[in-house]
Amino acid sequence: MSKKHRRYPGARRGAASAFSAQHLLIHRKLIQEMIAWAEIGPADTVLDIGAGTGAITLPLAEKAGRVLAVENDPLLVSKLRGKLQEAANVTIKPLDILQMPLPKGPFKVVANIPYSITTPILGKLLDPPGTPLQRAVLLVEKGAARRFTLAPAADPRILAWRMRFELRLVRTVPPACFSPPPGVDSAALLISRRKRPLIPDGQFARFAAFAAHGLRNPALPLFAAFADVFTPPQIAKIARALGIARERPVGKLDEGQWGELFAAMLRHVEPYRWPRLRQRGRSGRRPQ
Repeated sequence: MSKKHRRYPGARRGAASAFSAQHLLIHRKLIQEMIAWAEIGPADTVLDIGAGTGAITLPLAEKAGRVLAVENDPLLVSKLRGKLQEAANVTIKPLDILQMPLPKGPFKVVANIPYSITTPILGKLLDPPGTPLQRAVLLVEKGAARRFTLAPAADPRILAWRMRFELRLVRTVPPACFSPPPGVDSAALLISRRKRPLIPDGQFARFAAFAAHGLRNPALPLFAAFADVFTPPQIAKIARALGIARERPVGKLDEGQWGELFAAMLRHVEPYRWPRLRQRGRSGRRPQ
């Protein structure tokens, strides 16, 4: 897949990409490893986001039931069409992934994504409460992979993702895997849906508001971060149940502890004390 130095919708202004030109993935063994980590089978629908010249698309077509090759560069789309004439199970989507509707049914992703919009792409895949994403293997900048997998999570959006999905850095990818080589290391990020999510079904938006409220200052102690939600006796009881001090910084809680804390709010706190759900703007995007 190519990486281009261009502005994508949703990219943060002023954000510099480490990729200043096209950097094609050329490591065939890595591509096969990515497909294996994604556990692709003949019943799967798989997205290749930023399909480029088809380095991942063609091997995917040999394993998956259906492949959606997403590429918004007209020149690369033309090359893809020439290469994929014999692949009846591949559909080329000449679209920007941030504008493209995702499959309504279960799907997976194997992709070398545009690094300049890594977070918007993950948000596209993981933010929707009913996202049918099952598993994904994405090549991202190593620094971004570390941020998404850092434990414990002190970013409320990343924490909300990790209540339903496990995010794991499975291997470092050196610049030599691309042509021409970029100036930074990359990483393979594995995203897999939890068999048992840590929050109840239908409560993702409520948890996102809860996490954003609690992590407005990750250094705050537990009792202070939620002083307007739980009463002092409730906080003391919750801290004992979690086996932690009430003075523990809220940013040091792990996903399991966040799940128990949220469940305690749903069971024992009057709804008028719950953090308010975040409102979406007219465009449908959440306030930044």
